[in-house]
Amino acid sequence: MIAVFMAQAQEDSGLAVPKARPLYGSYHDIEQGMGTLKIIDTAMHQIQKFDPGYLQNLGAPGTPSFQLVWDPFKKQGFDLGFHQWDNYRSTNEDAKFFNTQNPYVDLFYVQGSKDMQAFKIKYSQNIKPYWNFSVQFSALNTNISDYDPQQTQINTTTVNTWYKSPNGRYMAIGGLVVNSFSAQENGGIQSDSLFLNSSPANRTGLPVNLGTTAFAVNAKQTFLETSIMAHQYYRFGPIREVKVHDTDSVATKIVHPEFFISHAFEYHSTIYSYTDQDTGNPYRNTFISFGTNDAYRSDEYTNKIAFGRAEFNNPVRVQKKIDSSDLKRRPLFFQVFAKYTYIMASQTSESIKVQNSYDNSSIGFESTKNGRFGLNIYGEYFLEGYNKNDYLFKAHLQIPFIKGLLPKFNIDVRSQLAAPSYTDEAFHGNHFIWTNFFNKSLFNEVSGYFSDSAGFKLGATLKTASNLIYYDSSAKPYQDPRTVTFAQLYVSKEIRFGYFHFLNNITYQKALSNGYDVRVPEWLFRTSWYFEHPLFKKAMLMQAGFDFSYSTPYQGYGYMPEISKFYVQDKITVGNYQVWDAWVAGKVKRFMFFAKLEHLNEGLSGNWYFIVPHYPLYPTSYRFGIRWLFYN
Repeated sequence: MIAVFMAQAQEDSGLAVPKARPLYGSYHDIEQGMGTLKIIDTAMHQIQKFDPGYLQNLGAPGTPSFQLVWDPFKKQGFDLGFHQWDNYRSTNEDAKFFNTQNPYVDLFYVQGSKDMQAFKIKYSQNIKPYWNFSVQFSALNTNISDYDPQQTQINTTTVNTWYKSPNGRYMAIGGLVVNSFSAQENGGIQSDSLFLNSSPANRTGLPVNLGTTAFAVNAKQTFLETSIMAHQYYRFGPIREVKVHDTDSVATKIVHPEFFISHAFEYHSTIYSYTDQDTGNPYRNTFISFGTNDAYRSDEYTNKIAFGRAEFNNPVRVQKKIDSSDLKRRPLFFQVFAKYTYIMASQTSESIKVQNSYDNSSIGFESTKNGRFGLNIYGEYFLEGYNKNDYLFKAHLQIPFIKGLLPKFNIDVRSQLAAPSYTDEAFHGNHFIWTNFFNKSLFNEVSGYFSDSAGFKLGATLKTASNLIYYDSSAKPYQDPRTVTFAQLYVSKEIRFGYFHFLNNITYQKALSNGYDVRVPEWLFRTSWYFEHPLFKKAMLMQAGFDFSYSTPYQGYGYMPEISKFYVQDKITVGNYQVWDAWVAGKVKRFMFFAKLEHLNEGLSGNWYFIVPHYPLYPTSYRFGIRWLFYN
């Protein structure tokens, strides 16, 4: 039977334990033996930060967003080329898998200004001690905007399961992820200077570039991504006797498989479309005058076979006792694999339809060793196909350092050779058409940092990119043959003085060579300062404080709605503006709540609060939300 959580409870894995909290991890944690699963977080730590794209989007919740900390590395393999929703996407790689003895439900709801709503639900249950099923859904929607039309719908659905046969020989992992995003495009406001010189009462409702009264819905983009995976493992190894703890006379025979062979099937589909009912367009001439209906799609079918080693933790029940000796072990995991992917890609507009088919074959390896000294290594090389000669290598080394001061020292190394994305090479639309013959891009990174289990991180990173592809001032892809080099320093630390908490995240990044291609702020501050104190004889825990965000001025990216790309521009400076959010939060047992005023300081330090040129940050807005956990 599987009951990894019983390492803490020390009870029969078939009996309910009221206070046993569920465990979670990625599917890699399940695959590697469930020894690194984490206990679910029941604290209200930063509950008020519910929007992952906040302050790095188009100024409104759920709109396309970009990176403020530069990271050039790409998805390994075929890439359609649309990444405007990466901050909101869920994938099978990062989806949460659970192991819970009791049914687990996590509800989260937020209501805010302009009919903004966010909702999340997680449900998980072990149908048997060796079989779990989970469903997770999240939504972030806005129905009214300060600068219409700018309504958004962000929906992600994840369904997954894992199963292990009682004899330990067979294991299966399955997952389904659906990301469904849509956003009306307004093209930004028509006059930045009009906004700059306006009064607080007149800063909303300004004319926008793609707004019109002729159509209820004018310009709009949609993004639909579907991922399905089914992994099966057959494990083989010896049978050995194990004695139950605190019992010298009782022993039982168990299957203790160390090696496995596996097969995995994965399907991944991505569909991006842009429609515009209006024939007038302030950005580019249209090739067809009766409206725009562009669509881009890829479908990938992957089969993977692997051989490896993974000891699946398997506590034994004898007379309501659990032998947990295996739970304390952190054995070496490794696998070697071969993959084949068949790819179909297409581009469709009113004037043309292009269809292509490709394949990819790759081999690779993966190894993980946890403990005081940890080492994770991953490598993959493409033998033939669309991504022929591409590779990705990454390694993470963890070393114990000074206990209580700088507990862990980490070294990360990454190197990737990557082919251009499909739409960087060729694009056929009603507003843009191009054909390119780009070289592969080479990315390298080395990073060293101190860390601990409480979230502390202090370190430095050096990143380089050769033959980097970026979108130039004409919003078309361009490849720079030179090497872009960036140095990054960062610190994340929570400081406490009694009941006062100061959570600080500071990043410094500087181009050492050819920084024109990358537009990110040199200094980036994200802090949360709050007061925490128990009330009502410790029945309630209350927090009250401020979130502060600031970036130094820089010539940030422009945004092109027709292709949903962020591009380099040299005319407008953004940043150099403080954003303050005031909030209160409380917790009573497993029920939590918060109330928040975002952008509390609207206009107090100037009106130039643009995140992207022509896209102002929304004015002062209220949010309130609740979270409620059930697992007994």
